Amino acid sequence: MIKKGFKVRGRLLFVFLVCLFGSFLLVTLSYNRLMNYTFAADADSVVDVNLPISATITNSCTSVVNMGGITGTGQSALTTNESSCTVKTNNSTGYSLTYTSATPYLENADGDQIAAYTPAVAGTPETWSVASTASEWGARLKSTSTTYDSTKWGTAGTDTYAAKWHNVTNSGGFTVVSRSTETSSSGDTEIIQFGAEVGSSVLQPTGTYDVDVTITATTNP
Repeated sequence: MIKKGFKVRGRLLFVFLVCLFGSFLLVTLSYNRLMNYTFAADADSVVDVNLPISATITNSCTSVVNMGGITGTGQSALTTNESSCTVKTNNSTGYSLTYTSATPYLENADGDQIAAYTPAVAGTPETWSVASTASEWGARLKSTSTTYDSTKWGTAGTDTYAAKWHNVTNSGGFTVVSRSTETSSSGDTEIIQFGAEVGSSVLQPTGTYDVDVTITATTNP
């Protein structure tokens, strides 16, 4: 005769063995699935995307300059003697602004002339100085310009004949401004001043003296 307590223990042992076998089977199946799992393959390729931006430049200057008149001898008043240029460029190395004239002299309808200013050192702006026996005209960059070089054109705020001046050539042009970066979206304002003087010993014929000046903005390489 089997005792009741033994039967209970036997059943519990059977349940335990079934659970143990089930756990073993589950672990085995999970292991087999893991070992037989195929991982996804991949292959990378880097694409270098390039967008070229080309340089552009615009330049717009006051087209007519009516200089202050001279009565007999003396200097032209500078109040109206300027052309304002707006230069815009996206060129990352900036631009250069040059001026050149159709002739080196101002001339009236009768062929009388006022010669180009003659600095002591060619290519170097200097304080305005005209001999009493000469009549000359020249130009400079005004200090209220966006890109102003005081070493080249004189102390900022001194926009008179006491500042530095240069002649306007008809050969190769003269660099007035050199900027090394792009401008703002509103552009640079570069103001060219023109000056003239009739020496105290000169009898300069009357008339309106005229010359065409070309102001050119060029992107830097």
